[in-house]
Amino acid sequence: MVSGAVLLGDGASFIRDDHGGCAGTGDHAGIKDGAPVIITTGDSFAGGKLTDARALTDGTCQFRFSVPGVPTRQDTYLLMVADRGPRQYIEHELKSALLALRVD
Repeated sequence: MVSGAVLLGDGASFIRDDHGGCAGTGDHAGIKDGAPVIITTGDSFAGGKLTDARALTDGTCQFRFSVPGVPTRQDTYLLMVADRGPRQYIEHELKSALLALRVD
């Protein structure tokens, strides 16, 4: 299981709702509750989705995600969130702690 958070750090990149939540806007419109989170390892993949969108007091918008079934002992992993380009990780980066991705 890989778990983490995605942050939108620029107040212009998201909108707040009336319930303390948020969603991406403009170039970040794909970053929203339910957006896919996919981890690939070449010939296999595992998927999850963004959940629990929160507009935080520090001016960021945070989403949580969990991706079950991620294969182990792979050389590299590509993580893709919504319509954003892939980011490369090695296994200990994905599984050692809560993964935090900042989307600017």
